[in-house]
Amino acid sequence: MKMKHGWIYLLLLSILVTGCNASNTSQGKKNEKTATSQSKKNEKTAKTQSKATKQKRPARSVAIQKLDDSKMNIVIFLNRAEHVVEDVYYAAIDHTKGKTAHEDGITYLELPKRFDSKDKVIAYFSKFWSRSLSEALYDNLSTKQIKNKLYVAIPNVDYPVLISVRNTAVEKLNSEIRVSVQNVTDPAFSSDRTLRYQLMRDDKTKRYEIKSRMGTYGNDQFQ
Repeated sequence: MKMKHGWIYLLLLSILVTGCNASNTSQGKKNEKTATSQSKKNEKTAKTQSKATKQKRPARSVAIQKLDDSKMNIVIFLNRAEHVVEDVYYAAIDHTKGKTAHEDGITYLELPKRFDSKDKVIAYFSKFWSRSLSEALYDNLSTKQIKNKLYVAIPNVDYPVLISVRNTAVEKLNSEIRVSVQNVTDPAFSSDRTLRYQLMRDDKTKRYEIKSRMGTYGNDQFQ
C-alpha cells in the first residue's frame, strides 16, 4: 500500500515540475516576443524620425564643382552665370497660374514657388556667384512682396553676352581660376567689351564660384 502511494506521489511531483517548466518556457517565449516587437517598433520610430529630419533640412545650393577639366566647362559655367537674372524673369513669364500686379505704371509678375522668396532667389544665384555678388544681383531686381508672394518687374534693359572658347582665355592657379573674355558684346552696346572673372573655391563647399567680375559692361547689375 505504501509502495502504491509512493508512486502516486512521484507521479504528482513529476506533473507539477513539468507544468512549472512549461509555464516558464511559455512565459519566456512571450517575453522574448514582446521584446522583439518593441525593438522593431523602436527601430521603425527611429527611421521615421530620421526621415522627417532629412525632409525638414533645407537643401543647400552650391556652385558647380568640375571646372578644372576643360575651358569649355568654364565657358558653359560663365554663360549660365551671366543669365541667372533672365532665368528668374522667364520663370515669372512662364508661371501660368501667377498673378499680375500694377503699381505706379510698373507691372509686377508673381514668381513660382522655386523663386517665391528672397532667400530662394539668392540661393539660386549662389550656384554661380559669391554670396556678396548674389545679394547685389538680387538688390538690383525690382521686386515686391504682395500677400506673402514675391513679384518681379521685368525691365526693358538687357546685357547680351558672347562667351565662347574662341574669345576666352583661362589661367589656372593653385586656388583660383582667372578668366578673360574679349569682345564679349557688340560694339554698339559698349566701348569696353572685356570682362575678367576670378573664380575661387568656397571654403565650406570646396566648389568654384565667381568672386569678382571686372569690366564696365553690365557692371551696374552688381552695384
